[in-house]
Amino acid sequence: MQKRKIFKIGIAMAGAVSAGAYTAGVIDYLLETLEKWDRAKKLNEEVGEESPMYDFSVPMHDVVIEVIGGASAGGMTAAIAALAMFEGIKPINEYNPEKKHNKLYDSWVNLNDAQGLPTIEQLLQTGDILANNEVQSLLNSDPIDAIADNAGILSQIQDLPEYISANLQIILTITSLRGVPVAVNFFDTKVREELKKLEQEGAKDVFGVSDAKYQPAHRMYVHKGIAHFMVSRTPGQYRPSHVVPFQPEEENDRKLLLECAKATGAFPLGLRARSLDNIKLDYIKAMVYRMFGLHKNPKLEQAIEITAESDPFSLVAVDGGTINNEPFGEIIEAVEEKCQAEGNPYAIIMIDPFPNFAEDKTKKYKKPTSLLDLIPNIFGAIRAQAMVKETDLMRGLSGDGTRRMIFPKKNDDPYPIACGALDGFGGFFSREFREHDFHLGRYNCQKFLRKHFTISLDKLETAKVFSDWKSDGHDPRHERFFVPNDLGGPGFYPIIPDMGIANMARSEYHEAYLPEPVKLKIRPSEIFKLDTLLGLRFKTVLDYIFALNTAPDDHYNKPVHQDVDHLMRQYYGEKEKKANQPSFLKRVFLWAWRTFLTRILGKNIAKRAIKIILLDFRERDMLEM
Repeated sequence: MQKRKIFKIGIAMAGAVSAGAYTAGVIDYLLETLEKWDRAKKLNEEVGEESPMYDFSVPMHDVVIEVIGGASAGGMTAAIAALAMFEGIKPINEYNPEKKHNKLYDSWVNLNDAQGLPTIEQLLQTGDILANNEVQSLLNSDPIDAIADNAGILSQIQDLPEYISANLQIILTITSLRGVPVAVNFFDTKVREELKKLEQEGAKDVFGVSDAKYQPAHRMYVHKGIAHFMVSRTPGQYRPSHVVPFQPEEENDRKLLLECAKATGAFPLGLRARSLDNIKLDYIKAMVYRMFGLHKNPKLEQAIEITAESDPFSLVAVDGGTINNEPFGEIIEAVEEKCQAEGNPYAIIMIDPFPNFAEDKTKKYKKPTSLLDLIPNIFGAIRAQAMVKETDLMRGLSGDGTRRMIFPKKNDDPYPIACGALDGFGGFFSREFREHDFHLGRYNCQKFLRKHFTISLDKLETAKVFSDWKSDGHDPRHERFFVPNDLGGPGFYPIIPDMGIANMARSEYHEAYLPEPVKLKIRPSEIFKLDTLLGLRFKTVLDYIFALNTAPDDHYNKPVHQDVDHLMRQYYGEKEKKANQPSFLKRVFLWAWRTFLTRILGKNIAKRAIKIILLDFRERDMLEM
């Protein structure tokens, strides 16, 4: 049997909040297509070319997913998809009318609704605040934990299909609030080490050059983080130091993957920040060196040092999309390394529910002058600059791989994605919105595979994987999969053939086009019924912020603080001391005022939030009037 030629792909998934349902739909259709094609190839190999059952229209090369990763909702989808691959793919199509046994669908469309209460209402419950006696996030994150826990349960564990790499890599971005301390040395490291050695041996420093060992370094903190996993099911298998081994059979491995998934999806302030503990310092160092490209230039390791002293290292992480929302650079680098070692061509597919194609021509630049104008412009500039990844751009543009993007598109609809309302939170308000976007993802993926993820006929001779395809127009595959060039010139072949396309020579095949999902709307009553829950949530948040942050901090009991208090009383008199010790009646009055204030604020904030929600849905023509 002739060995199949291999084309590898890496999949990068951008942040999306609730629009992760769209990304999940794209992955669902992609895996379904690869599975159908794999079965057709295996059938051909079983019957042999001499058999009348052999289907010459089926391309016999392989496409293998080598790396899958993302930020925020994209990273969560990557982790869930990786787990689903070990359980077996059961796509959401006509053969699965009950829509069961599909982790992507369960996690993103159903969310935690199975508990009998819509997930949006669970996000507004106050049990998390009462249980922890503190406010950890604006929304209750317990439903996120339940979804992740459910995703980590595998009913069965089987070998990965041939279109998934046996050493699949999973890359998730995180934002570390602690940061990794990094020192850039401005002295000769070798000289410093020699001086230390001489000093230890008791040598006398005649010229005073030993001060060189005390020269300072430029210190900074790296808050960008990468959780990089690789499936490693073979004992003793080699793995690079920047990679965490992952075995699906190990419950702890699954938990770690899902903890990192929850961390990359921890929307700042909105959802609970996540603690990642017991990270080996060797991994932290390898991650940072790789981020700076030092793994390719060992000499520079002397100039840049990781100065973290604790091993293992612990940190608190929030949404990976905060500073790295489209981690295509990391995906490209991982795929390139594998393909260069094995000599395979490759492609990178970006799935982006909210692409920024061009600047809005209707909006004119307004020069900021006042303080109120400058504040949002400054924070906007800081965030935008943090999102620019110079090294990623160089990786993406200098490689030889094919680059393609899947994004939401419907005919004549400026707002094709339902979950896009409220900056991506719209999907939490309606399961139907998430269902719509899941099927929109499948719909867009079908069109992408059939029309856009292709290779030109004039490149068949140089593309080794496709060299057995004929470009003279006398091949059955032209009739089935050929994509004409509407602009003239050579046509195209799909890199991943969709077996739903009809084979003119065999009547049992049919052309299956997915329908475009119908635009949905939400009733105002569905939003107004959240008013009470919103008010209670905001009131409880304010109660705890105002009331519980008055506890004394050990820091303020230190002698230095007490000395300053003494100086303040000497200057301002005993009035300040008495003012800091309110009477019983004053404490009662303050409690009553705080309670009244939080109730009023809670109700007003809820009312304002309801209006903002209604306005956004109305602007997108998603509100029933």
